[in-house]
Amino acid sequence: MTLSVKFTVRMTENEKVVLDEKAKRLNVKSSKFVRYAVFKYEPQSSLAPMTSVDWDTYHLLGQMKFELNKIGTNINQLTHDANLSVMMGSPMQSQLDEFQKLSGFLNQLASLISDVRSQITTNAGLTPQEE
Repeated sequence: MTLSVKFTVRMTENEKVVLDEKAKRLNVKSSKFVRYAVFKYEPQSSLAPMTSVDWDTYHLLGQMKFELNKIGTNINQLTHDANLSVMMGSPMQSQLDEFQKLSGFLNQLASLISDVRSQITTNAGLTPQEE
């Protein structure tokens, strides 16, 4: 689209400030913003909307996942030992079943934490920070 016609509009200083602020939020010039408004174009910003991310919470979730994985590893080792005991005739089947249930819950929780961390960065349009 070639812009060949110049058109002047008068407004108050306050209106100009508001216009400039709205255009700035979309990272476009004020004239382009006015064309969007008048001709009902869908504004397209050249900047992705910035969402703030609480990186402390993000990293805390990462630490929680790490600790849950460690606990899960320990439970898997205990489950393995309990299986050996059952195979040798020790009556530990109920404890073994509890270990397996707990391990499953921990795996689900670790997966949920990973999903939340991914959503935090995806929704913000950002790349995760290194830990």
